[in-house]
Amino acid sequence: MMTGLGPLLASLAAMDIAAFTRKLKRNAILYAFALVFLLTAYALAVAALAVYLGQIWGLPVALLAVAGGALVLGLFMFIWVALANRAEERRKREAAATNSSKAMMMTVALSALPILVKSRPLLLASVAAGLGFLVMKNTSSAARYNEPAE
Repeated sequence: MMTGLGPLLASLAAMDIAAFTRKLKRNAILYAFALVFLLTAYALAVAALAVYLGQIWGLPVALLAVAGGALVLGLFMFIWVALANRAEERRKREAAATNSSKAMMMTVALSALPILVKSRPLLLASVAAGLGFLVMKNTSSAARYNEPAE
C-alpha cells in the first residue's frame, strides 16, 4: 500500500504550495474584478436600452418591455437547463441499466463456469461458440469497412 502512496506523496511534496496559493489568490481577485466590471456593463446596457425605449414608447412601457424581455430570456434559460438535466438523467439511467445488465450477464457466466469446466463437451462447445462469435464479429466489421464507396 505504501509503495503506491510514495510517488503521490513525493509529487505533492515537490509542488510549490506557496506559488500555488499566490496564483489562486491572484486569480480569485482578478476574476472578482472582471465579474464586477461585467455586471456593471450589463446593468448600464440594460439602463441604456430602457432610456432609449423610454424616448420612443414612454418610460413605463419601456421598463415593462425590458422586464418582459429579461423574463422571457430567464424562462428560456430555465427550460433549457431543465431539459438538459432531464436528458442527462435519462442517459445516466440508460447507462446504469446497461451496466447492470452487463453485470448480470457476467454473474451468470461466472456462475456457469464451474459447470462448463467439469463437463468437457460443454467446455469445448462454449469455446467453439465464443470463437465463432469473435470470428463473425470481426468478419462483419471487416466487410463493413471493405464495402466500395459510392
